Amino acid sequence: MLLNRYLPHKTLFWKDWKTSLPVFVPFFLFVTFATTFYLQIEIIGGRGFIGPWPGFVYFENRLHANDPWMGGAMFLLAVALAAVPLGQERERETLGLLLSMPYSRQDILFSKVVVGLMQILITLVLNALLMSLLTWTNPEINYVFGLPEIWGWAGHSFLVLTFIFCFTVLIATVSGTTWGNYILALIFLWFPVGFFMLLYMNFRIWIDIPMEQFDDPIPLLRLTIEALFSLAYLKTIPLWLIAFNDLIIHQAAAGIGGRLVVPYLYGLLAFLSLGLYALAQFLFARNPLEKDGE
Repeated sequence: MLLNRYLPHKTLFWKDWKTSLPVFVPFFLFVTFATTFYLQIEIIGGRGFIGPWPGFVYFENRLHANDPWMGGAMFLLAVALAAVPLGQERERETLGLLLSMPYSRQDILFSKVVVGLMQILITLVLNALLMSLLTWTNPEINYVFGLPEIWGWAGHSFLVLTFIFCFTVLIATVSGTTWGNYILALIFLWFPVGFFMLLYMNFRIWIDIPMEQFDDPIPLLRLTIEALFSLAYLKTIPLWLIAFNDLIIHQAAAGIGGRLVVPYLYGLLAFLSLGLYALAQFLFARNPLEKDGE
């Protein structure tokens, strides 16, 4: 009985699970096939043209999966996992119906958060198991990563995506429709990164890039887009596994006190996620937007 107090209501849980399936299925398939399977196929298939197997030091840039767009897609789908459930409740005007039942606003939001985080966790754990199985069944390949890196990726990605998910839930508690939740979350999540990269690219234009290149804006635009998505590397399977020691967060941590700082950064990320969820519960309890457009 004591455990039931910390679990969502079964009816709410399964309703939210079905509501989020249109987003969960693409998220699961993308992580599984576009990263784990595709990466493994490229690694195994690439042995034929790189000669003696030296590891991935000279091979990683050839991998299609080693792309910031992979992390960008995980980011967008994680936002959708949080934006859809609350948005659907308001668009279908079912939130008021649920509140007329023996469910509180806290129960409703808690169920949606548990479902979303479970879907993220299931996806990452199953992919970590799959990658572990693939490395175990291919002993002839001299992988430069092992089980610690694989499961480290799962834990790292879960923390990052949990923060993104909880932030989007916070936005959804004060927004209206599904698209409103999605767009507002993207704006607030990307504004600090976008503003910083805007300043960075302006400095780069005036300092590093010769004036004669201004006549061709396409390369500059491509550089800008790549820079904006560079932080997405923190959420990709390939970079976490292949370039484990070159991750941005580890480079930054090395400059402010060594790699022991990294666990504290992850702890801060977990603490911020809990704070965002608590704030979302506070705002949701005081924001009775039960219908679309109010």
